[in-house]
Amino acid sequence: MGGLVAATALTPSGTGYTVALDRDWEIWGPAGGYIAAIALRAVRERAAAGHRPVTITGQFVRVARWETLNVAVEAVKEGASSLYAVTLSQEGRPVFLAQVWTTSRADASLPVTPTMPDVPRPETLRDQEAIAAERGIATNRFWTNLESRPVHFRLHSDPPAPVPQQYRWMRFRDWPADGADDLFFDAMRSALLIDLGIWPGHWHRLTESAAYLAPSLDLTVYFHGNRPADDWLLSEADSDVSGDGLISGRVRMWSADGRALATGSGHCLVTIPKPR
Repeated sequence: MGGLVAATALTPSGTGYTVALDRDWEIWGPAGGYIAAIALRAVRERAAAGHRPVTITGQFVRVARWETLNVAVEAVKEGASSLYAVTLSQEGRPVFLAQVWTTSRADASLPVTPTMPDVPRPETLRDQEAIAAERGIATNRFWTNLESRPVHFRLHSDPPAPVPQQYRWMRFRDWPADGADDLFFDAMRSALLIDLGIWPGHWHRLTESAAYLAPSLDLTVYFHGNRPADDWLLSEADSDVSGDGLISGRVRMWSADGRALATGSGHCLVTIPKPR
């Protein structure tokens, strides 16, 4: 099993890069957040020294196959704040299109600081893997990459949670020590977990079984601050709008010391699995 940094490693190829997709990051195919993390990794290779990621906006054009991805990065604007267009493709067809802003600026502004939700600390909560095994729930191999501790674990048949939001502490099992101070690597973690949180935020509210899947159509993430987080990250996910084939969700990531790390949202497209 490889960690996220290893699974997004890029090989120079012509004017761009290639990356071999790692099946450890499979949910209904390559996880959307994993694909977005590759785009951020590519901008990390191109951005000027001292830059940090500010925003990623991406569109999932088609599901990637478990093969090599071609990665192209185009500088739309470069300077103290820079904009890059990233295309991930296979056989000449786009898989993911993204626009990524970076900046080296850190001008002082009047602070407006959100308050972290008052939830139990991760060390007081049960591991999701143990809960799933106890309840006979099969999990995707994706979850071997994470240690996950939900504040309220529930299925549709369980009583409603005390709050509609889904709170879950998570940390990456194979996070490299040399990645702790890298703001691009830190952003890759948040982007992956924000994309991950939209679907659970939906079923956290459900009171009946959902006979459908909901792959991501798009993802937008705003990264806050210029100081990376420690291992444990808190996901605050909610999806309070769904219908007519679409699910909308919002997720905020928090550090263990109470800082808002990133805020994101996305749309998911409802699909009915075909009978096998």
